[in-house]
Amino acid sequence: MGRQPTRGSRQADIAREAGVSQSTVSLVLRGAGDLSRISAETQRRVLSAARRLRYPGTSVPRTPTDRRAAPHLLGVHTFEPIFPTSARDYYFEFLQGIEEQAGVEGCNLVLFTAARDEGGVRRIYRDGVNGLRQAAGSVLLGHHANRDDLAQLARDGHPYVYIGHREVPGVEICYVGGDYRSATGRIVDDLVALGHRSFGYLGEVIRYETQADRWEGFASGLDRFGLTVPTPAFARPEQLTANWLDSTLAAGATAILVESVSLLRVLAAMVSLRGLTIPDDLSVVLLVDDPDGEFGPDRWASLHIPRNAMGRRAVQMLIALLSDPEGDHERQVLLPCAHRLEPTVAPPRN
Repeated sequence: MGRQPTRGSRQADIAREAGVSQSTVSLVLRGAGDLSRISAETQRRVLSAARRLRYPGTSVPRTPTDRRAAPHLLGVHTFEPIFPTSARDYYFEFLQGIEEQAGVEGCNLVLFTAARDEGGVRRIYRDGVNGLRQAAGSVLLGHHANRDDLAQLARDGHPYVYIGHREVPGVEICYVGGDYRSATGRIVDDLVALGHRSFGYLGEVIRYETQADRWEGFASGLDRFGLTVPTPAFARPEQLTANWLDSTLAAGATAILVESVSLLRVLAAMVSLRGLTIPDDLSVVLLVDDPDGEFGPDRWASLHIPRNAMGRRAVQMLIALLSDPEGDHERQVLLPCAHRLEPTVAPPRN
């Protein structure tokens, strides 16, 4: 039998309860389990033990026999269509993490799929009515969030956590994102260590916080070394021309960082048409991962996003907000991201 819940439980108690090392407990509770390659099952076991022992900062899971309160009904709203999904889709691990943590917390989930507006974005409010009102609180995700809806939810007092870094003027957004700024800076560090001194940067036209974080990490990384920060190309894939590649290479660039798979697909085609090879003639790093896709982590140097951990952490944060709305909880968290440079990065020829 497991230990009875106690006050003042320590990480060592959780380690004994879950049958793991104390360092594993520390990594999981900090949200670094995925980064440290700790299995999802082990992470679930650690989190479940933490809640049974009422470790500070974790909530006690509700059970069917707990008559003091019914299980929370948590909403999941996506601003663009992402269901149904498969294990190869970008959103799969986010949703898997949300579902896993909801199970640990003893909560139910309901999916909200509002109709899209003329811009293709799923709106939360219709005629001033909150479409998420049946849920006690909600987890929101999607690239193209409607800022007005986020602000209105906050004014209405509807608890929610956004998966991804989001800022709305005058409103405190609770979010769980990836620390893309630090991760991109570390990529620059590694490229410079290999001998790269001149760079190119391809970014998306629509600049949300996550894109800005990547660019800032890149630019500040070059500043640290006193290297020239190139003029970025923020372009749609269909607008990108070979002239940009020619001028970038003529300026001496030996490495290019790319924000999206669609831009990378065009860049790779242009490099091939020029008779060049990656990474012999040009090193390329994708600043997002493409799970099991044509530009997956085993095929291209890329940044790895801890999607499963982000989904789980978002549910943890939401439960904390529901349990103690005025409590001293973390409300804005950026989880560490990993990266790998194989197989599309090599030292520059010169």
